[in-house]
Amino acid sequence: MRVLGVRCGHPRLRFLVTSVNRRGTHAAATSAHHGDPLPLIQIPKHSSVYAFGAANERSSPLFQTKDVEWTVSGAAGESWGIVGRGKRNVFQTLLGHTRIHPVPQKGLFPIMRDTDPFPNIKFVPFRHSNAVGPGDSGGFYDYTARYGALWEGDDKTLGESVRESAHTSPLSLQQRDAIMESLGLRELLDVPRIALSNGQMRRARIMKALFKNPRLLMLDEPLTGLDVISRRRFVELLEMLKKVPSAPRIITSYRLQEIVEFGDGAARDVAPEFLTHILFHEGDKFWAGTRREFFNDFVPQHLELGQRRGDTIDAATNNAGAGRTVVHLKDVNVKYGTRKVLDGINWEIRQGDRWHLQGGNGSGKTTLLSLLTGDHPQSYVQKHLLLPSPESTSAPVNQSTVTQPAWKLEHRKRTPTPYLQYLVGVLSPELFDAFPRRYPGMSVWDAVQTGFRGSFIALNKPVGDVHVDPWEADAACLKEWRIRRCWEVLEGLGPASWNGSSSSSSKPQGQEETVTRESPLKISTVTREFAAMSFTSLNPGEQRMVLLMRALVGRPLLLILDEVWSGMEEKMIEAARFHLDGLNGLGADQAVILVTHWDSEVPWTPEHGLKMFRLEEGSGRIIS
Repeated sequence: MRVLGVRCGHPRLRFLVTSVNRRGTHAAATSAHHGDPLPLIQIPKHSSVYAFGAANERSSPLFQTKDVEWTVSGAAGESWGIVGRGKRNVFQTLLGHTRIHPVPQKGLFPIMRDTDPFPNIKFVPFRHSNAVGPGDSGGFYDYTARYGALWEGDDKTLGESVRESAHTSPLSLQQRDAIMESLGLRELLDVPRIALSNGQMRRARIMKALFKNPRLLMLDEPLTGLDVISRRRFVELLEMLKKVPSAPRIITSYRLQEIVEFGDGAARDVAPEFLTHILFHEGDKFWAGTRREFFNDFVPQHLELGQRRGDTIDAATNNAGAGRTVVHLKDVNVKYGTRKVLDGINWEIRQGDRWHLQGGNGSGKTTLLSLLTGDHPQSYVQKHLLLPSPESTSAPVNQSTVTQPAWKLEHRKRTPTPYLQYLVGVLSPELFDAFPRRYPGMSVWDAVQTGFRGSFIALNKPVGDVHVDPWEADAACLKEWRIRRCWEVLEGLGPASWNGSSSSSSKPQGQEETVTRESPLKISTVTREFAAMSFTSLNPGEQRMVLLMRALVGRPLLLILDEVWSGMEEKMIEAARFHLDGLNGLGADQAVILVTHWDSEVPWTPEHGLKMFRLEEGSGRIIS
């Protein structure tokens, strides 16, 4: 048997199966009267799930099961996947953070009804951060400090972290080694945890949770951020653990496009082979059943099978390499002690370029991007790392557009960081984790307008107003342009675009309002409502979309989009791709670097000027 091209039966995994089976913990509980196994999870039909704090049953529920009962038996061989924008609500329910009405007669976890279930449950949420400290409080933390820590050499290694986890793990050394080997982490034991790539850190967090051997393990979007080889290894591991009665029962969540491939009016099953059952929750839809029922019955009846939006690439954007050089790297090297992360990188990025930066987890992509943003301390010591630096502090403005200020290429130490943040727009996993979320937090409108200066400080402006410093040239025109740009990205990337009610769609919904006299722009009601929402109230996919707006709003000279689609559902990705290709998305004077492990998520093709730069073990090359 093969799983995504990897042969099952790896010696380490065979050992893991036999040894965990032999251990024999997690014996199934049975009914005292009938001897029938109790289910692991059960939410009955006609249940309403409310957020804590909802006053009574007249409040709006997070979701309702209606005539669907969700039962997870917990038996070996059964594996559930959760899909849809409401998956966070399901996880919050399983973590005990919601209220179910009426209360299930046997409890939410019947098999554990005679004990506190939550010590037996582990959750690996969708996040990339490996930082512990200020960021956990919801306030902004300096994610660039991770590079400074490496200079001091005082951060613990992955191996040290593994040894700490071993003290509380019920698994044997051989069992832990089998898990570590199957996740491809053995060769990283001497690497500082803070130096791990996003994909490597994600695997390390999954490994740590497996070491705890909980009865129930929940993994939020475990495939996101993993390269092809890591995905194969992970899928093989879960396929084997699924068959082990004493192993944790694992519930995973996915973006819809990770399990369903749409095209030509049909849907194709591309879900990991270990999945046997699927739960779908989005809006008022709540459905649970077998994998076969999902693809044969639910998908054709309830999910749109239409084609992607048509190709809208304008001729003005199809001029890769035609503009001035924005970034120039020649023989760039980065190493930590004797370990070389980047080795002799040569790369020239020009206005109009559309680059797909490729490479496996740990190949050096994050380090390379940190040089381009000027965040890495070793960016100051490179002999030939030229970055854009403004020649003036103001940009030409009129009522409808703002061009970039005059700029030139300079060494990093001659480029002021505030201006580099202004000229380089970024959305990365590190920025996503670090962005302030302290309650009540910024409004969506405020979060978007921080992109004009690349800052993280709330400006506390009401919807429809923006900050302009009094010393900035043409302040009145600049303010009008910034207001317009905020509305453009909110309308083009907000819920009006992914829910089909955009003013640019064929069937706009809701009242529309116009901003700016000289250049009218229609704004749908749903966009205005979204702009006023709290950033912290959004789900991770919506938050990432807002941070994409933030990266785009100031029309930066260089745009870096690192795993930008993570956490987004298919309709959101489609809307973002459509916007990036459109007239209000990217200009011919802007360069873009996109990082994704899913080729289908790249908005451009080689026919439209896409270029590819690939990193392998620290070395880089252009792929023709």
